This record gives sequence, C-alpha cells and structure tokens, in this order.
Amino acid sequence: MKVRNSLLILIFLVSFSFFSCDTLFDILGLAGSGDALFTNAEAVEAMKSALNIGADNASNELSKENAYYNDPLLKILLPPEADVILDVIEKIPDGEKLVNNVIKGLNRSAEEAAKEVVPIFSTAIADMTVQDGIGIVTGERDAATVYLKDKTYSQLMELYEPEMEDVLDMPLIPVVNISTNTAWKNLVDAYNDNIASLDDNLIGGIIGGLAGVTLEPVEVDLSQYVTGKALDGVFLTVAEEEGKIRDNPWGYASNIIEKVFGAVKNNFK
Repeated sequence: MKVRNSLLILIFLVSFSFFSCDTLFDILGLAGSGDALFTNAEAVEAMKSALNIGADNASNELSKENAYYNDPLLKILLPPEADVILDVIEKIPDGEKLVNNVIKGLNRSAEEAAKEVVPIFSTAIADMTVQDGIGIVTGERDAATVYLKDKTYSQLMELYEPEMEDVLDMPLIPVVNISTNTAWKNLVDAYNDNIASLDDNLIGGIIGGLAGVTLEPVEVDLSQYVTGKALDGVFLTVAEEEGKIRDNPWGYASNIIEKVFGAVKNNFK
C-alpha cells in the first residue's frame, strides 16, 4: 500500500528532474515498452496537469474569505514574541479589541496573498530534481508534499514575502477598514506605551516572581512571520489535494490524469 501510494508522487515529480524519464519508467516497468500502460510523453503531460490542478485548487480554497480564520488547522494567531502582550492585555486600553484586529488582519492577509501562490509555487517546482525519488517511493501518504516543502520552502519564502508585505499594507480588516500593519502597530504601541507604568507585582507575576525586571518592547518581523504561517497552510492544503488525486484520479476532467494515474492506481493495488 505504501509503495502504491507513493509511486504516483514519484511520477508527478519526475517531469521536473534531470534524470531520464525513460530510465525511471523502464525501471518501474510502467512505460518504454510495447506493453506500456502509457507513454513517457503522456506521463509528463499528466504530471503537469496534476500540478496545475493541485496548485489552482489550493489557491482557490485558501483565497476564500475566512479560509484561514475559520479553520483551526490554518488559523494564524499572534507571533510568539507577542505572548507577553497577552499576559498584560487587561492593562492595555482596548487591548482585546486590538488583539482581535491583528488576528483578523493576519488571516485576511494570508487569504489575499494566496491568490498569488500559483505562479510562485509552479516556478519553484519546475526547478526541482528527484534525487530523493526512492525515499518518496517508500514514503508516507504525503511524502511528495513533505519533499516539496523541504526542497522549496526557503525559495518560496523569498518569493512570497514581497507579496505578503504588499498585502499587509492593504486595508483588509472588516469594520475598522485598516491594514494589518496598522492594526499591529496600534497593538504594539499601546503595549509599549504602557509597560513602563506596569507595577512590580504584575511584572513579578509574569516572570515567576522576579519583581523589578523591566519588560522589553515587542519587536517582530511581521511579514516574515505571517508568510511562514501562510505557506504552512498552502502546503497543508496541497497535501490534501495530493491525496484526492491519488485516491480518485477518475474524478478529474483531465483525460490524461485519468489515463496515467488511473493506470497506476489499478496496477498497484
């Protein structure tokens, strides 16, 4: 079962490899002979079609309003550096409202930026190799997605973060109609303006009784943080799409996907 499930993903990746398709397909016994279930050209076409479908579907789903915010697996919360703000939130005027505005903004920014992930993701995939192909063949159900994340994450961060920086400056937060960066600045400024007046007892409670220690201002690279969280959601959703294609290749409009991936599924039960 593990070999069958992972084999489809190896075929998916090989079109972007420096290895010969003929060599790999001959080794696997799927193509390159008179008894082939499909040709190498058909396999490459199917892989590209599956890539486009997976990326498009993930982008479409994640760019819907509240796609991140309403999903507990995807929802983006405050950066860890902001935990200290939550510890003293009752001391900050309108603190809870400011926090909610930031959280809504982070998630709306991720949803908006998801519209731009398709060309970025496709470009990164096109530059990949399959040196780890055997590991993918013997891997788990999401072996290809794990592989893609491992090989492309840094590159995607570099490409995706500028898009996210632009989105963070857009007025996306409902009702208040302010940008995420503005909401974040309002929260941090409110905290930083009030930490000097927090009494020693409060500080002692926060840090385990060490009264007299000054709380430091919160500084976070917000675009880098939310870009990382947004990409985590992208890869999680791509993994779901990967599973759907492997489970039911006949559920797609593409004839080439039905032929190639259907043949793999039927012949490796």
